[in-house]
Amino acid sequence: MASLMARSGWLTRWATDAPIQVGIAGASWAIAGTFARGLLPRTPMQQAVATGVVAATHYQLTATAWATMQALGARPGERPDTRANLVIAGVGIIGGLAVSAATSPRAEDSLAASTAATAGRITAFAALAGGSSAAWDAVLHRRLGLRPGLDTTLVPAVATGAVVVAASILSRSRRAAAYGVVAPERHAVGGVDRRAVTRAAAVGVVSGLGFAAATTGEQVLARGLEAGMAKVIGRQPGALGSLAAHALILGSMTAAGATALNAVTRRIQRRDDIVEPAYPAPPTSSNVSAGPASAMPFASLGKEGRRFVLMALTADAITEVMGQPAIDPVRVVGGFESAADLGERALLTLHDMEACGAYERGLVCVGSPTGVGYFNYSVAEALEYLTLGNCAIVVPQYALVPSALALTATNDAEQLTRLVLEGVRARVASMPESSRPRIVLIGESLGANVALDLAATSAGVPWLPELEELGVCGGLYLGVPFRTRLWNAWRHDPHAVDPQGRLLLVSDPVEATELAPGEARHLMVVHHDDPVNKYGFRMVLQPPWWMGAPKTRPPLVPREVKFRPITSFALATVDLLNGMNSKPGTFIRQGHDYRIDIRLGLERAFGLASTDEQAEAIEAALRRREQQWATRRMVARKLDRARRSIDRQLAEWGSSTIEIADLDPRDGEALGALARLGVISGPPGA
Repeated sequence: MASLMARSGWLTRWATDAPIQVGIAGASWAIAGTFARGLLPRTPMQQAVATGVVAATHYQLTATAWATMQALGARPGERPDTRANLVIAGVGIIGGLAVSAATSPRAEDSLAASTAATAGRITAFAALAGGSSAAWDAVLHRRLGLRPGLDTTLVPAVATGAVVVAASILSRSRRAAAYGVVAPERHAVGGVDRRAVTRAAAVGVVSGLGFAAATTGEQVLARGLEAGMAKVIGRQPGALGSLAAHALILGSMTAAGATALNAVTRRIQRRDDIVEPAYPAPPTSSNVSAGPASAMPFASLGKEGRRFVLMALTADAITEVMGQPAIDPVRVVGGFESAADLGERALLTLHDMEACGAYERGLVCVGSPTGVGYFNYSVAEALEYLTLGNCAIVVPQYALVPSALALTATNDAEQLTRLVLEGVRARVASMPESSRPRIVLIGESLGANVALDLAATSAGVPWLPELEELGVCGGLYLGVPFRTRLWNAWRHDPHAVDPQGRLLLVSDPVEATELAPGEARHLMVVHHDDPVNKYGFRMVLQPPWWMGAPKTRPPLVPREVKFRPITSFALATVDLLNGMNSKPGTFIRQGHDYRIDIRLGLERAFGLASTDEQAEAIEAALRRREQQWATRRMVARKLDRARRSIDRQLAEWGSSTIEIADLDPRDGEALGALARLGVISGPPGA
């Protein structure tokens, strides 16, 4: 029965298509690389997804590569025979390996060279798989006379890939023995238990079925397009038509992905502009935006901005932790929706700083937020503790979407922040020298990207002294992203970017020397296993600097892992997701979580100090407050959903509230909950 099913008509036509066989071999070849270690362990579910994505991508690439070689090697309107396929394969293998060998030495420094090297390797393997397919066809179908089916076409294709997989695994083992295994406790896949494995297996099965369905559908669509071409030109298009059909499908998929990304961006921006149940009303403090002294509309601040101003510390709260008299700090948010024009938004922000008393504080911090308008609450609180409230933090917002979707907005962000700094510099210059506040910069993640890239000349050349021209005396930059222009220029030539030697890079603030009170420096804190710093879009094709020779790699970067185009990028993308995992109130030094570095980082960047007792109290307060606020938001969300659910049910019944008389007075807990939800007509016990 299985043999008959394997040789059903439509399945035979699909299985005997040469690009399909080559694509299956390419997918099989790619699987082994997906089990290499990354910067951080991944879950079984993530492993299943990564393997599926990499396999599908290599299927499409190798299938298209072989279709291209066949189109180039065949006569117009014809498909190459076995002998022609073998000749095409030989030329492809030799040519692909030659191109790869010639360009690989320059791949790390040149995107063009790495692209050529990748294309050469894919061409060589596609040619190897295509030649193997032609050889299997000649032996099994022509010489032995077997009828084509899955067992005589796709199984040999998988076997071809499996041979390459075995060689890959052996090579990785030899590299591990030669260079050692750093951080052996960090496995490729972590959190392995029965439930996780079961879920991952289910995803793998579904992904496999989906992959089979997708490849079958793609082939059916390609055949349909070929038939359409034949009707238009009046003859069979041959191998060239097959190439055109596959290329058209690949291009359509790319365009659909770009359209979907734009739609997701717009949807997330609308979602992040809601008023949360935990923060329903403007602040009452005169020292923050949207308060009584401020002209900044509460609605213009976005979700994160509203949180920021409502979570400001008070003088009493600071005194309780520090054991010394304090004053109320100032928090200003330049709301993204306060003005569409950058210049106008900067002007409104500067006016708000004046109204809230920012220049009456001894330190003015321009905080560069992430794409969603978020400035780390723990950073703000730690700075307010360390300065005893004698600080003002201003956050100019440039977007309301997650940082991954705000990468195109960084030019606006730099321009907006520069306008604010220029205004602050001018205002401070007009003050008596004895009362002028220090101006510092703080940025985390994409915020660090924006803050550092302000240090560029008018020609766009990264140059740290430019920040001094803007009045900035120091900065703290946590988790500097891979795309930061100044970071990349500084890494290649530190002296050219920072001739005064004021920019310091550490993985732990304890590595930075203490500063005298009033001194400041520019301090970058970047963890060795932070994927946000090491990620890069060029990793699709080009080896990153941190995956160079094994002995030169930074700590925590696996030495046994070889760079693989596409595959390494897919695994780095999973690392990117895992690097930002965090638990409220639990601070650890891992990935892109910098909460554990905040207090000491501020001290070592800006010459601030605390006693041992104060440092311990600050650390405890940061963790406690973070957990309290996270709990408050969670409870408020759940109560809000419950209230809206009750409202909908009451509306169906034709009522808007619950009368106290209709409830059992003995159920005090239920009455209290309903009162908090606002759905009863009077207080409990009325």
